[in-house]
Amino acid sequence: MNGRGLVLAAALLLAPVAGVAADDAEGLGLANVKEFTLEHSRGLVAQAELLEAGLADYHALVAAHGGDYAAAWAAEGARLAERVHTIRALWLEASNHYETIEGIVAGIPETAKYDLILDAGNPGTESEDVAEYDLPLPDGTVLKRPGNLFHTITEPLFWGMDEKGVKLPADLNGDGKVTRGEVLFDANLGLGAAQGLVKWAKALDADMTAWKPNREDAFTSVVVMTPTVGDYFGEWKESQFISGEIGAFVAQSRLTDVEGIMSGCRRMYSQALSPVVAATDADLDSRIHAGFEELLALVGDTRAREAAGTKFGAEEADALGNEAQDIADRIVAMVLQAAAKADVQIRG
Repeated sequence: MNGRGLVLAAALLLAPVAGVAADDAEGLGLANVKEFTLEHSRGLVAQAELLEAGLADYHALVAAHGGDYAAAWAAEGARLAERVHTIRALWLEASNHYETIEGIVAGIPETAKYDLILDAGNPGTESEDVAEYDLPLPDGTVLKRPGNLFHTITEPLFWGMDEKGVKLPADLNGDGKVTRGEVLFDANLGLGAAQGLVKWAKALDADMTAWKPNREDAFTSVVVMTPTVGDYFGEWKESQFISGEIGAFVAQSRLTDVEGIMSGCRRMYSQALSPVVAATDADLDSRIHAGFEELLALVGDTRAREAAGTKFGAEEADALGNEAQDIADRIVAMVLQAAAKADVQIRG
């Protein structure tokens, strides 16, 4: 065999090996994404169960005094205050577990319903993106389409921002003053919502356990969720951290959630899609990676500035949101280009 023939033979031998390696990398990446998602969905279940136990104790303390919050506070003030602080801490842990995987869960059509129920859905009074579930409460009341469990119901309730849920202003930190947010909240609603979180967290975990991730899921998730960053920046602007308005997103900065969601999008791309894209267009893959790094750097820097005490005005918040949206749109355009090259259809 001449030199040219040897080169051709070598090429024929190497080509299938390279293809197998790319397939192996993609399969391993998809498996890693699933394992990461399950780790946090199971963490969500565990924290939701602890939260339910905390609410059950809080509910029992109030019930022991015939539902009289003033009497319960007079007799069990220190214990009730400790319960409220613990409930808030458990809520944060549960919420952060979900936010870490929201960019994956919400981007897959088969699991997107859980995002509406747990974190992003509207009450039935709205015309779109309604969380399609009803919430039974311990007293037998059933709330029809009440909105998402984390930010419509429990966060405003536990932090005293839902005026209908406030049962008694109370000096929770013992400093002799009662400031806004220092309250005993509706135990019936709190326990029912915690029970709902456990139910739906377990349902999500069951579906994620059964999930068989594939290339189409990965492309769809990244394309659907990455461009939502502008909406999240808008919520950050409207939250108390920017405008002084009180409502949802009072437990922590919305930027914490943005960072978790966009990190999930980056993880899905880097682990599951990068091997596919790089196999045919290494330059495009590199530019997509760079786009995600730029986006996460912007979010991280803004969050760090806020944590250091920077006060952002509405104009600067808008500018940052627009910049994040521009980066996200560029990322999505490139990912769509890669999807076309891979002959992948984005699912609605």
